[in-house]
Amino acid sequence: LGLTPPMGWNSWNKFRCDDIHETLIQDTARAIVDLGLDVLGYQYVNLDDCWQVSRNETGFIQEDPDKFPSGMGALSEYVHSLNLKFGLYSDS
Repeated sequence: LGLTPPMGWNSWNKFRCDDIHETLIQDTARAIVDLGLDVLGYQYVNLDDCWQVSRNETGFIQEDPDKFPSGMGALSEYVHSLNLKFGLYSDS
């Protein structure tokens, strides 16, 4: 049993599908750390829908290259570099 419930930020709660992009997620993750929320137990940055555009020929979901030019791997690495956890959801 944890000392706190799982705490973090979810893009859907604020933005739904309005203007979701790589810089927004990076800035949000950085703000969690800069504001000291990570010390209080906030550890999750969850990108919830509206980041994907299609599936490739083998069925893997593809991110929107205009909104996420560095790709999900790089975004995940950035969030992890801040000692936060990265979550990704899609309804595709």
